Amino acid sequence: MSRVFFAADLHYGHKNIHKYRPQFTSELEHRDYVTHQWNKTVTKRDKVYVLGDVCFTMEAIESIAELNGNKVLVRGNHDNLNTSEYLKVFSQVEGVARYKGFWLTHVPIHPLELRGANNIHGHVHGATIPDIRYENVSMENIDYTPIEWSVLIEKRTAKAELFYGRTQCKT
Repeated sequence: MSRVFFAADLHYGHKNIHKYRPQFTSELEHRDYVTHQWNKTVTKRDKVYVLGDVCFTMEAIESIAELNGNKVLVRGNHDNLNTSEYLKVFSQVEGVARYKGFWLTHVPIHPLELRGANNIHGHVHGATIPDIRYENVSMENIDYTPIEWSVLIEKRTAKAELFYGRTQCKT
């Protein structure tokens, strides 16, 4: 049975990524680590929504082909290659997508535009929006490993309990 995962801000080919993610000494070390984490978690049959800022160069896009799964790209502000290049390694390329009542975007959606839905996004890296409607799946927030839908929902439930408190007593 296939599973669904989410990840954002891979930043493959970003030559200075190690300045922003100081646990890495180079872009190549960063890319190798993310690729390792991804492939030990995601199988070929799984689906992964990559929520933007996937790669900065043509050379780096070739590394995306090494990542397991059926990959869907929701473009980010650094995804500037021609769409035909992305379609060589992604099954779909979108500007925005929906999954089970969630908007899937790179940049967080303004609260007035959520229209009763929630938002899985990237872009803000280690920052998080203190609002239960938002889930940030930037690499920094998911330990550089795509996060599975069921795990995301578990984290969300725990966050809701902290935010709202218990809503019912256990018997």
